[in-house]
Amino acid sequence: METAVFSGYHFASNNIEKTGQSLNGVPIGFDISFLRYGINKREFTTVYGRPKLGLTFRAIKMNNTDTFGYCFGILPVYTLPLVLQKKLQVGIKISYGLNFNTKLYNEQNNFDNRAISFPVNFAFDIGTTAQLKVSNKLYVNAGLGLYHVSNGSLKMPNGGINIIYGNAGISYYPEGLNETMLKKPNYKLEKRGLHYMGYAAFAYRQLGYFDYITQFPIVVVSNQVYYSVNKLYHTGIGLDGFYDATQPLLYNDLLRVSDIAEKQKYYLALGWYNKFEIGKLFLPFGIYHYVAQMKYVQEPIYLRFGLGYQFHPKFFTGIFFKGTINKKQQLQSDFMEWSFGIKL
Repeated sequence: METAVFSGYHFASNNIEKTGQSLNGVPIGFDISFLRYGINKREFTTVYGRPKLGLTFRAIKMNNTDTFGYCFGILPVYTLPLVLQKKLQVGIKISYGLNFNTKLYNEQNNFDNRAISFPVNFAFDIGTTAQLKVSNKLYVNAGLGLYHVSNGSLKMPNGGINIIYGNAGISYYPEGLNETMLKKPNYKLEKRGLHYMGYAAFAYRQLGYFDYITQFPIVVVSNQVYYSVNKLYHTGIGLDGFYDATQPLLYNDLLRVSDIAEKQKYYLALGWYNKFEIGKLFLPFGIYHYVAQMKYVQEPIYLRFGLGYQFHPKFFTGIFFKGTINKKQQLQSDFMEWSFGIKL
C-alpha cells in the first residue's frame, strides 16, 4: 500500500466574472494506492518485466472550495520503469480513471465554476514517480505530474481542471519487496519495421456557454505511419481528417452550427505520433497542428491521447481524447472519440 500527500497549482479556466480576479490557486489532498508488481503471465513478464500496477483513490480539497468543491478520483495506474535498482526505483506513471466533483457550474449560485458542469468526469494523470528503500518493507516515495479532469465537452461549460502537482509519502509492502518482484523488462525487437494504423471515429460535442450552447456530431478519420523503436515504444507521423464545425464557432457565441457552411467543416492536421504498447493495450500520444482551412482555425495546436485495445492482430478499438492548447496556453478537452481501426 502507498499513501501520499498531494498539492500543486490549479490553473483555472476563467476569472471571476464580476471582478476579473484570478481563480488560480493551491489545492491540497492525499492519495491512497493499492499496489502489485507484474502480471502472472509468462509472455507478458518476458517482455514487460514486473511493472508497478496500482489502483489509486485520490481526494483533493480544491482552492476556492465554495466554487470548485472537492475532487474524488479512482485511477488505475501503470508505471513504466526507468530505473529499477534494489534501493531506488524511478518510473513514468500513467493513469486514466474517473473523477467525482462536488461543486458544479450553476447559473444562479455557482456562475464562476466554468471548469466543471457534470458530476462524473474523466481523469488523466501523467508524471514521474520515485521510491527509495528504508527497509525491505518500507519505502519513501515522491512524484511530480499533471492531473487533468473534464467531461470531454459532452456537457458545457467544460473548461476543465488542470493541476500541476507534487506528492510525497510512504510505501509499505507487508511481504517485502524482493529482487524477483523487480524483474527488468526486455523490450528488444528482433526485427524493426514500419507500420500503418488507421481508424474512423465518432464524437459528440457541446460548445459555448450559458444561453448560447450549440451541439453537434463530429466524424474523424485518423492515420498513422510509425517506426517500432522497440516492443514498448513506436514513433512516426499522423494525419487527421475532420468533419467538425468547431473552429468557426470558437469565440463567437452567437453563431450556430446551421450558420456554418459545409466547406468550413472539413480540416486536415499533421502531427508527431507516439505509441506505447503494453500487452494488448496501447497508449497513443500525439502533438498535431492544423494544415488546411487555416483562415477558419482559431486554435491550431492540439494533443491526442487515450487508451486502445488490440483485440485482434489487425483490429483494435479505443477511447481517445482530443485536447486543444487554447489561447491561455491551457489544455482544454475538445471531445472523446469512440473508435474502431485497423493495424497493418
